Amino acid sequence: MNETKTQNLSWSDINSLRADLLEHFPKDRFLKRLLKGVMRVARDKANPIRGNLVASGLREVVGHVLHDLAPDEEVRRCVWFEQATDTKTVTRRQRANYIVHAGLPNAFVEDTLKLDVREFVQPLLDAIDTLSKATHVRSETIVHKGRDVRAMLQNVLLGLLGLMDAAEASRDKMKRAIAEVMHHAVFENLISDTIQELDELSTHTVVDGHYIDTVEVQSLSATKIEYVVTGQVEVELQYGSNSDVRNDIGFRQDDSYPYSAVIKSKPANPMDIHPNDVALKVDNRSFFE
Repeated sequence: MNETKTQNLSWSDINSLRADLLEHFPKDRFLKRLLKGVMRVARDKANPIRGNLVASGLREVVGHVLHDLAPDEEVRRCVWFEQATDTKTVTRRQRANYIVHAGLPNAFVEDTLKLDVREFVQPLLDAIDTLSKATHVRSETIVHKGRDVRAMLQNVLLGLLGLMDAAEASRDKMKRAIAEVMHHAVFENLISDTIQELDELSTHTVVDGHYIDTVEVQSLSATKIEYVVTGQVEVELQYGSNSDVRNDIGFRQDDSYPYSAVIKSKPANPMDIHPNDVALKVDNRSFFE
């Protein structure tokens, strides 16, 4: 962050960043209270060490977010987790990495998703280092000037928002990366299992194909990925036997119906999706209208 940008910061800018962060945690009342307290201290010009107290409060904000989104037991279950040699705990970097890509292997994130996690994680870690220095109040570490306090707030809030953005980016990239595998798994499920909602529509129902409308990463943890998929299945409905059709006393017609599916896979092998990982339901109500 350059000096000009720091000097041009306003309290309105900081409040906007705070609001942006809280949008990611609409039900977290504790985080809201923490940030409210930090901002109250930050605006107190009469407090000669307001910046140092803000630094202490921001450390609690960061710690709360990291521990809430990346619990110890979840991080430790990831295939990429290795215990750091200088501590017995889970490190901040490991928690931040988990927030971005959970249990997805590093090689998959780097080579397939083309995501440089360090680019998003390092700014927050650098901001935390600055906070650590300011929390130990010495005559030479006093932080009081408004622009310095605002810069401190900005660095932390932008660092946390960067993590949220990276988490969204990794999930969006993941959906694109597995699109072909997912399409095949859904098709194989449609043709290998008897889909009651399709089977009841005609004497003989043939699945010609399908297309996917939407894919949502419902959950991504250390050991499980769950997608919610919607799409359309295209079918041929045959009434009567093949002989009936040949003799013009039976007929065939094409139709399509919406479906929804829940697909589960494992982060350790995200491209490994099979038909039996798909739980699919077809909505055939339009047929009876």
